[in-house]
Amino acid sequence: MKTILVPTDFSIPADSAIHYAVKLAVLWDASLILYHSFIPYESGFYLLALNEKENMEAHKKVTNRLTAMSNSIVKKNPNLSISIHVDQGPEGIKIIDFCKKSKADLIVMGTKGASGLKEKLIGSFTAEVIINAPCPVLAIPNKYKFKVPEKITYATNYSKKDRKMLQSLLEFNRTFNAEINILHVDWGITLFTADEDYDRYKKTIQNHFKDFEFTYHHTVGKDISKTILEETLIDKTDMIVMNPLKRKGIWNRIFHRSVTKKTVYHVPIPLLTIPIK
Repeated sequence: MKTILVPTDFSIPADSAIHYAVKLAVLWDASLILYHSFIPYESGFYLLALNEKENMEAHKKVTNRLTAMSNSIVKKNPNLSISIHVDQGPEGIKIIDFCKKSKADLIVMGTKGASGLKEKLIGSFTAEVIINAPCPVLAIPNKYKFKVPEKITYATNYSKKDRKMLQSLLEFNRTFNAEINILHVDWGITLFTADEDYDRYKKTIQNHFKDFEFTYHHTVGKDISKTILEETLIDKTDMIVMNPLKRKGIWNRIFHRSVTKKTVYHVPIPLLTIPIK
C-alpha cells in the first residue's frame, strides 16, 4: 500500500476517515491524496463565461479547504507525503476514474450508515464506491478511533477465490500481524453438506498458507449481515473483510451486493473490501 486515496465531503465521518488514513500512511510510509469532487454549475440563464466563473470560484474554494487540511496534517506529520486533487462531476464516477488514473492502492472513506427507508431508497455512497472500486476500500465508521487491529474476520461464502482473497489479506496484514478468523454464515444453503467437506476446505487453506495459521468459525443465521456483525462483536474483531465483486448464480443475489451494502450501513468497526475477480 503505497498510495492511499481519501475522498472527503468535509463532513465529520469524512474527518474520521482522514485521521485513520493518516495513521495508516505513517505506519506504512505511504503517500496520501485528499480528494473532493463537486458538481459544476450550469445554467441556461447565464452566459457561458459566468458559468465558468462560478465553477472557477468553487474550484478555488475547495482547493483552499483541502490545502488547509493538508497543511494541518503535515504540521503534525512532517515526513508524510500528501497531495490534493479537486474534480468536477458526480462523486461516485469521478472517484473511480481518479482511482484508476492515480493507481491508488487503497481508498479510505468514512461511513455514516443508513437505516430503514433511507437504506432502501438512497443507500450509502460509500457502499456504492465499495462495489465499483478497482482497489481495496476501507470504510471507517463515524468517530472511530484508529487502533492497530489484533483480530481480523474474513466473512466468506467459501468461494473458489478465497486463496487469492486471503493472499491479498495477508499482504495487508503484514504490518499488523493480526489473528485472522474465517467466518461463514450458513442460512440454509451451503456449499458443504458434511463435516468432512468443511474439514477438507480448512485443510486446503492451511496447506496453501503453511506459514500462517487461520482460525475458523461456521455458524447459522437467516440474516447474514446481522449475524456477521453479531459474531464479530462477540469475537471482539477489530476489522471485517469481505469480497464485494459480482458472483454468478444464487450467491450473487444472496451474498455479495446486498450483504456487503447492508454490512457497511451498520458496521461499528472498519470494513475492508478487497475486489478479487
